[in-house]
Amino acid sequence: MKKSSLIILLSLIILPGYSQKIHSTSEILKIMSDSKIGYQISELSKPITATDYSEKLNYHDSYRLQTDSSILTKQYRLSEKSNAILQKAEMYFQAKDIDNALISYKLVLESDSTLYFVMTYIGQIYENKGDHTNAIIWYKKAINKNYIDYMAHWFLADNYKAINDLNGAVEEITVARILNRNNRRIKKSFDTIFLKAKRDTTDWYFNPQVEITKVDDKTVNVSMDGKWAGYGMCKALWKCEPGYSESMGVKAGNYSILEDRECLISLLVALTNAKTKIKNDPELQTLREAADTKFFEEYILYDVVLPKIPSVAYQLPEKTISDIKNYILKVRNK
Repeated sequence: MKKSSLIILLSLIILPGYSQKIHSTSEILKIMSDSKIGYQISELSKPITATDYSEKLNYHDSYRLQTDSSILTKQYRLSEKSNAILQKAEMYFQAKDIDNALISYKLVLESDSTLYFVMTYIGQIYENKGDHTNAIIWYKKAINKNYIDYMAHWFLADNYKAINDLNGAVEEITVARILNRNNRRIKKSFDTIFLKAKRDTTDWYFNPQVEITKVDDKTVNVSMDGKWAGYGMCKALWKCEPGYSESMGVKAGNYSILEDRECLISLLVALTNAKTKIKNDPELQTLREAADTKFFEEYILYDVVLPKIPSVAYQLPEKTISDIKNYILKVRNK
């Protein structure tokens, strides 16, 4: 392992509430030093641009079945009869024939009551008619049948805003954004509602200033900004050290939240021991506050996992989604 002044020798700090096996910074350094891999540590030459995740979206085509032991996400399947009625309803809607569209959408539900997305469309019809009361009723019906219907949460939020129920609007648009993390139109509604509720709308994507390059079988370059030293060294082991992920109980090539947990705890330890100032760095400042307020896992899910794999939201229990919502409202966008 090539030594560098960038590496900060750190003592082990036990963060309260995290009892799973993770390595201390000194253990990480020892693994790197003893490795057959030559880890070459250097200062990052220029900042890494944040990844654009705007094309990674969830779509309004799924529902989920929840049992006591599992959550299954399935795509809607329409019978020939239901599809024919739906197409007719869509035709009426496009032609702005709202009354006939409403009749036809309700006929779709009569033909198949499990097509829960149609409840959201019916809500839209009432919203277009200026009938917020019935719009809200139908959006709630859609959510009750299929909690992952992000459109129902989104439109419900807009209707709550229209009737000046800001608390309801904030709650629902936050859930909508969790369910479709990178949707720009949801983000626009999110900002509008949060500004009206006098909440912070500062936004950012998790963007580690670390670049790990495998030169050959025996050499790995780890370039990083000094703030990210703890994260970068830990991440290099997960990415390049033979047998490391397996030693942590994770099959090689598979993702586990344990990887991000260990790397982020290593990052926090490094920042703490180096007394690094992060006042003007919202993602690091938010990470520290999330750990202090016991929203660490929620930070990982919302800011690390969901931007890259938004479909994970469809597998999260309602309790977990509620916890992420609380992280957003109490830490990220207060």
